[in-house]
Amino acid sequence: MTAPGGAIFSGIGFWATDMPSGASRPAGGQGFAMSSSEMRAMLKKAEDQRQTIGVQLRSNEWITKAVPPADEPVSNAAVNGPNGINETGSYYLGHLRYQYDYYTELIRRMEQALGITETADQQAADSTKQTGGSVE
Repeated sequence: MTAPGGAIFSGIGFWATDMPSGASRPAGGQGFAMSSSEMRAMLKKAEDQRQTIGVQLRSNEWITKAVPPADEPVSNAAVNGPNGINETGSYYLGHLRYQYDYYTELIRRMEQALGITETADQQAADSTKQTGGSVE
């Protein structure tokens, strides 16, 4: 399954205007351009929001596992039927997953614009070389 965030940001770039990579945006490219300090502030907010959503996801897994109080038609319909408790809970969890995926992609793109991802990858590669390992 493709992360919804990837589709939402398809064809949209992120540029930190005061960084070397900020000058490499394509002519007429659509996207978000801001200073690296503004982007770092937005990145922090996005990370905090994703963490909050992650907590909500983990703490609400039970919301789709309700059991009818009695084995009779009205209780069964209220819990397991259309628009019942379990179906509504599934919809809510799906919405939280969508938001979590959106923030994950937003964070990835801002980190990429800031050079954070590449720096971490390079540090890992350098560390592996120092210990005699391979990154291939």
